[in-house]
Amino acid sequence: MNDEAGDQPQGMERRMAHRLLMRWRDAQKEDEIPSLDALFHMDLKEMLPNIYVLKTPDPGEDPEFLQVGDAFGEEGGDGLVGMTTAKVPDATLLGQAMRYYKKILGKKVPITLGGEFTKTDGAKILYRSIIVPLSDDGNSVNLMLGAANCKVKEE
Repeated sequence: MNDEAGDQPQGMERRMAHRLLMRWRDAQKEDEIPSLDALFHMDLKEMLPNIYVLKTPDPGEDPEFLQVGDAFGEEGGDGLVGMTTAKVPDATLLGQAMRYYKKILGKKVPITLGGEFTKTDGAKILYRSIIVPLSDDGNSVNLMLGAANCKVKEE
């Protein structure tokens, strides 16, 4: 799940969260919230393993996974598709990366978050994540696309 500079073409922004934010902005039409199709037309292939897509929940319910990248295999990977976010343990990259989704629903803007957490095996993990709102009508958020990567914290 590392996002090392050596993995990127020369001149490419190193931080995956920032690259996704730039592509989300490029997919916007005026000030509208872009659609999933518009965002996927922005060439996300190098990020796909680290991406997940959530269906916006009804009030009082948890979002449902529509897509989960291969980098989240430890958390359940594509086996989470059709499941709600409640199935993901907090002490995982995916659990940390999606925990602030309600802020995206309220503000209707992308939010990035980074931090540190401890996995159940005791490993300390540093991570960066982003969740962007998506809309079929340009205004109401019906999907959220998130991406996250991490590395083990060296003591």
